[in-house]
Amino acid sequence: MSSRKKILIAIDWYLPGYKAGGPIRSCASIINCLKNDFDFAVITSDTDFSDDKPYEGINSDAWNILPDGTRVYYFSKNNLSQKSFREVIQKEKPDILYMNSFFSQNFTLKPLKIARKYLPECKCIIAPRGMLGAGALAIKPLKKLAFISLSKMLATFDKVRWHASTEQEAKEIKAIFGNRAEVRVALNLSSVKPAVAETKIKNAGHLNLVFFSRISKKKNLHLVLEWLKAIPQHLKIIFHIYGTLEDDAYWSQCNDLIKLLPQNIAVEYKGVVDATHSESVFENNHFSILPTMHENYGHAIVESLAFGVPVIISNNTPWHGLEAKFAGFDFPLDNQQHFIESLIKSASMDQETYKVWQHGAMELAKEVLNNSDTVNQNKKLFAE
Repeated sequence: MSSRKKILIAIDWYLPGYKAGGPIRSCASIINCLKNDFDFAVITSDTDFSDDKPYEGINSDAWNILPDGTRVYYFSKNNLSQKSFREVIQKEKPDILYMNSFFSQNFTLKPLKIARKYLPECKCIIAPRGMLGAGALAIKPLKKLAFISLSKMLATFDKVRWHASTEQEAKEIKAIFGNRAEVRVALNLSSVKPAVAETKIKNAGHLNLVFFSRISKKKNLHLVLEWLKAIPQHLKIIFHIYGTLEDDAYWSQCNDLIKLLPQNIAVEYKGVVDATHSESVFENNHFSILPTMHENYGHAIVESLAFGVPVIISNNTPWHGLEAKFAGFDFPLDNQQHFIESLIKSASMDQETYKVWQHGAMELAKEVLNNSDTVNQNKKLFAE
């Protein structure tokens, strides 16, 4: 028998899925980095985000072994009952239940209720994944605030341990649940490796720009399209958009803005790319842009830096002071002019100037990804 603690991860979508973005990558990285210290298993759904068809090659409503050795139980849509969850969780008998959403009915609220009723010794840890930040709560606020109020009234989240990715997220959790809430800070882990990139061809006056994220109001793709209208005619920008189309009405709004762009701006929607192939997204682009309303980590940001692509982002992420490090730009969302100026500056860079920024991006990524403190923080999240 293994002496390692058994950790059961509950998450709405997991590998081989990729359309839900960061949480999948965060959990996969935790398992990859800590699998020698803990015994991990995962319960999840058998479809990817926004899909109806189950994954090929997996057995639904059964345990599967992934290529990396991880045990995963994929629930079908017809088998998401409380009884089904109870049977799986009780049989698994985890020491720790690690949930990766604040609002998920199936993969947070149900497992939490079962663990409390049938496994009183099981430690329950919740990673809200940025869902309690002001930017995230500003989307459908009435519904979310009503849920928070009800959960506090019913003591739904009493005595859980919260996983905050940053000190800022810890403050957001305590602002809602009070200073007595047990919050542990551990920066998200990433499995991406800093690349040794060759200098790209970068001609002054030309810019290949990429947006690599879920296409939703929270990520503010429409703002980028508004800013691009203000780019001077002598600068040529090719804007590549990658990501899951979450909201047809929002994408229609973005398409209307694309039609209004001048001829010096070319836009291409490139579809959805598996995160394991993210290097292909960045290899032909000079800068990436993500004016998000909120990120508790931002895997796409870190990956962009790791592949030598500086970023243009909002200040609603953990990554600040980028310009001083020649790694990109970060501004408040209400400072439209600064975003426009950063796009103009990026497009105007020549080869030698861009080489400095490419190097700065990769150096920052190395600093983040090679930090042993991050691994230790994540071990302590589960070990204590």
